[in-house]
Amino acid sequence: MIKVNNLSKKFKIYNNPRKRIIEWVTLGRKKNHSDFWALKDISFEVNNGECLGVIGQNGAGKSTLLKILTRVLYPTSGTIEIQGRVLTLLELGTGFNPELTGRQNLYNSVNLLGLPDEYIEKRLDDIKSFAELGDFFDHPIKLYSTGMYVRLAFSLFVFMQPEVLIIDEALSVGDVFFQQKSFNKMREIIESGTTCIFVSHDTSAIQALCRQALYLKGGGIAFYGDAVEAVNRYLAEMGVRNVDENRYEVNRPVSETVNAIPTTFSNTLISDDSLRHGTGGIEIAAARVTDREGQDTFQVEILGKLFFYLRIRAIEAIYAPSVGFYLYDRLGNLIFQCGARQQQMRLPDLPEGGEIVVRMSVGLCVQPGEYTFNLSCTGFSHIRPQGENYVWTMYEKLGTLVVYHPEINRMIPFGGIAQLPFSIEYCKTEENTRLPMQEKICP
Repeated sequence: MIKVNNLSKKFKIYNNPRKRIIEWVTLGRKKNHSDFWALKDISFEVNNGECLGVIGQNGAGKSTLLKILTRVLYPTSGTIEIQGRVLTLLELGTGFNPELTGRQNLYNSVNLLGLPDEYIEKRLDDIKSFAELGDFFDHPIKLYSTGMYVRLAFSLFVFMQPEVLIIDEALSVGDVFFQQKSFNKMREIIESGTTCIFVSHDTSAIQALCRQALYLKGGGIAFYGDAVEAVNRYLAEMGVRNVDENRYEVNRPVSETVNAIPTTFSNTLISDDSLRHGTGGIEIAAARVTDREGQDTFQVEILGKLFFYLRIRAIEAIYAPSVGFYLYDRLGNLIFQCGARQQQMRLPDLPEGGEIVVRMSVGLCVQPGEYTFNLSCTGFSHIRPQGENYVWTMYEKLGTLVVYHPEINRMIPFGGIAQLPFSIEYCKTEENTRLPMQEKICP
């Protein structure tokens, strides 16, 4: 679908406008510029239904490549072949009129693309539902927040069903819930056969959506191949550039003092039944999230702990109840799941109407960022037929957990998605004496 062969782009750099004019007047006989090659001998292919990731530091040539692919710029040399209708998500909302409503801007954008009104009418309900703007959909977009504005623009593009889609950092729009939905939609688009080029600094997104990636450096190809290897090479270069002398400082110890489990809840996360699904029979009547001091919070320092309190209520008589915790990153990937059964813990049986308060402690040994979480409770009913007596209830996307690294001048204590138990030892060969070093594991 996309074939690029020996693509190069040269820009002329002038020290001041006068030198540009002199060169024009002399018809180029007097050279007053220096040549800057933004791209040099770039070649790659993208087959039907594939997504190619493009990564690189600022100034590597990513934006120039996209502008050439979308015909905003023309190459100095080389060839480009693109089959099919191309749609680009470079500047979300370009052409939107702030005086028009969201609905009117959708029709206006489709007309600018040369498509009839009927094209948008078939997709209007899906776009409105995906954007989640509510009544603001029929309000002038000058009243929109920035997040609402880009959500409307992104929702338009993902339902246009292009044959070739070119994206530049457009998947970081909205809050973490909308980002998860956006990534899921992008996966659907790619699986349906759309060919995609995705440019981003988000290495997790590149690995999640792409099998191959193009790593640009200084306008040339530093690596072209497996997306995981491309990201590893890119991060290795970034890591060398960001090394600091204080990176070996040992993390300060954190107090293990935890308050007692409360029997009553002054507030609860459980308030919206639309977040709940399951067979019923058991429910989470109330839930809260706190720090070590018992203060309600959704924020925690990297390697710190949060405590999830659940008040479980049996709608019918339940035996062997359990609870569960699910953590998702902003791409919607399941990072961690665990519960009472995985911990080989059996909670007490509950009669009809019986309640119990459960505390789950979770060490957030994950990369700084935003995460969502689900809570569940399960059990077996005494009154349902055999084979149907397993009951469960799931509460989805109850909040956004923010994991932060407070010391911006210190290296994050690990790389990748999560920290695993890890230790280092060494011995002196001439003495053969084993000298253990301090272990660093999750608190």
